[in-house]
Amino acid sequence: MESATDGYILLVPRVRGDREEDDPHSGLLIIDADGEPVWTRRFDGDIYANDLTLQTFRGEPVLTYWQGESFEPGWGEGEYIILNGRYEEVARVSMGDGLNADFHDLIITPRDTALMMAYPRTEGDPPIRSSALQEVDIETGEVLFAWDALDHVDTDESDYPVPEDEERAWDYFHINSVDEDADGNLLISARHTHALYKIDRETGGIMWTLGGKNSDFTLGAGVEFRYQHDARWLPDGRISLLDNVSSEAEEEGASRALILQLDEETMHAELVAEMANPDNVVSATQANHQVLPNGHSFVGWGSRPSLTEFGPDGKVKRHMVFPSNMFSYRALLGDWVGEPEYPPAVSATIRQSGTVSVAMSWNGATEVVRWRVLAGAEPDALDVIKAVPRDGFETETTIDGEPRFVRVQALDITGEVLTESEVLPVSPF
Repeated sequence: MESATDGYILLVPRVRGDREEDDPHSGLLIIDADGEPVWTRRFDGDIYANDLTLQTFRGEPVLTYWQGESFEPGWGEGEYIILNGRYEEVARVSMGDGLNADFHDLIITPRDTALMMAYPRTEGDPPIRSSALQEVDIETGEVLFAWDALDHVDTDESDYPVPEDEERAWDYFHINSVDEDADGNLLISARHTHALYKIDRETGGIMWTLGGKNSDFTLGAGVEFRYQHDARWLPDGRISLLDNVSSEAEEEGASRALILQLDEETMHAELVAEMANPDNVVSATQANHQVLPNGHSFVGWGSRPSLTEFGPDGKVKRHMVFPSNMFSYRALLGDWVGEPEYPPAVSATIRQSGTVSVAMSWNGATEVVRWRVLAGAEPDALDVIKAVPRDGFETETTIDGEPRFVRVQALDITGEVLTESEVLPVSPF
């Protein structure tokens, strides 16, 4: 039987309900296949994070994430951060023309430009929260392409009600993903019109609409989707997406990961594959569908606290459930090598038994296989005491004797030293 795919899982954990005063608003989290943390970063105050993703920038693998503020449910204003494998910031990406980047999506193109989106307000009766899209040169900040939904999509296509609060803008379109095909044309998803749009990269014109009130395609059985997220071109020309099904969590049915085949000559769309939430529930918000190179589908269920990996046959290869009060905008799987620029953390405490307890970790490191413990009476005269296998995010061991100082070294699979901690005095129990 084919097993689940190797790799690290990227999450953006947020907690429902009330938080204690010092609790973080949100965080970034990478875990391994066993659910053990590999890297975590917390955000305090009103700043929170979203959309943690693996991408390529300047030919190197990077992490990208959004940070900013959210003034109303469903959109935010902020910027994107790019980190290298040492977790050093290599770039910040902002939008131009007075717009602030929304938290839904950022795509780094092979040209080292960024596709990103915003939710500008247009005054009127009612005021409208539009959806804007830009391509920005990451190095210079130059806006290379700009698009606004109000210039191309009539508000009659919306299936979202006008707010009763006259001061609140009507989010008629709600863009939530963008992707680029081999010709440079763009695929965007609009949750509140239940439609996908192919946009001409040169003119900004809509080449076709899939779904919604004015679909250019006839839809085969099972193709219709609603409140969808994460529409992506696949290498074979098919499209993947996450069909939320409903915006109501208690609605009957189940959200689905879909793969669609589009015939742009006959203008017909067929369902290739569908994978329903194995708990048979609706993800009212958020969620994603990542098609892996091996053909598996990796699905984060957004507002539902779980993720699932499906094989090409639709069978479940893994299903991971989070605490009930936690959710993650997306869940993504990928390869990552992290070797932080900061040193490992270590603590050393004398136990009542007289032995010394040593705990060590290196937040974000992926290549540590063993830990070497050094100790002694003087900080500049430490001896190797023992080496122990890495055991999860934090490894603990004990050493005998009465050392006054401790240092640890992180070892890779060959036994080479990757780095070492600072020398730490042993603390009393």
